[in-house]
Amino acid sequence: QWQKENRAERGLALGNEAYEEHRYEDAARYLGRYVGVYTDNIPALLKYADSQLKTRPQRENNVQQAIGTYHIVLREDPANSEAAKRLIGLYLEWGMAGQAESIAKKHLETTKSSEVRRLLAMALAGQRKFDEAVAELKSIVADEPNQVLACEALGQLAEQLPGQFSDPPEHWYDEAIKNNPSTALAYIARAGFHLKRKDNANAYADLEKAEKLDLSDTAVRLRLAVELLNAGASDRAEKHLAAVKETEPTDQVLWRTGAQLALRTRSQAKMLEVAESGL
Repeated sequence: QWQKENRAERGLALGNEAYEEHRYEDAARYLGRYVGVYTDNIPALLKYADSQLKTRPQRENNVQQAIGTYHIVLREDPANSEAAKRLIGLYLEWGMAGQAESIAKKHLETTKSSEVRRLLAMALAGQRKFDEAVAELKSIVADEPNQVLACEALGQLAEQLPGQFSDPPEHWYDEAIKNNPSTALAYIARAGFHLKRKDNANAYADLEKAEKLDLSDTAVRLRLAVELLNAGASDRAEKHLAAVKETEPTDQVLWRTGAQLALRTRSQAKMLEVAESGL
C-alpha cells in the first residue's frame, strides 16, 4: 500500500511538471498513476484528461480515456462546468449527439451555464430536434443578450432551415451586434456570414471594426485571423497570428492557421518556418 501511494504521489509531481512543460504524453502517463489511485482530486483529473486530448499523434484511446475521466469528475462534482463542456464537446465532435444531450441536461439540473445551454441546442440540432434547438437558443439570447455564439447559431440554423424562422439569417447577426456593439466577436461572426455570401465589401467593413475592439481573448483574435485569411487579407491575418504567438505560442489553432497562411503564400521559406516553429 505504501509503495502504491508513494508511486502515485511521485506520478502527480512528475505529471504536473510535464504538463507545465507541455510534454503531454509524459503528463498523461505520470498523472495516470495518480488518478488511478486517487479519483477525488478534480484538478489532477482535469489535467490528466487534457493531457490525453493534447497528446500527438492523438489516438482513439486518448479520447476514450479523456471521456471516462470527465465522467468521473462529473460524478464527484456534478456542477463542474469545465468537465461538462469538454465532455459534451467531445460527444458532439464524435457525432454522439444523444449522449451530448443527456450530459447537458443532467448538468443543467445543477447549474445554468449559458455555454452548456448552447451546447445542448447543438446536440438537439444534431438529432434533428430543430424546434427544441431553436427554442433553447432563443431563450438564451432573451436571458443573456451578450451571448454572441447563440445568435450566430441561430443565424446558421436560419440558413439551413428557412422555414423554421420568420426572420432572415442576417437578422441574428445584426442582433448580436446591436446587443454587443463593443464586442469584436459579434463583428467577426457577421463577417464570416458575409464571406459565405460572397459579400466581401461588408465582410471587410466588419473585420476592420473588429480589429479596433478588444482582442485580448486569444480565441477571438485567432478567429479574426482565420476570417481575414478567408477574406484574402493575408498580411493582416499574419499580424494577428504574430500577436498570439507572443502570448500563447503553444496554441495548436495558431499553428494550423499559420500553416494555412503559409500554404496560401506558396512561400517555401514561410512553410518551413511555420513547420519547424510549430514542432
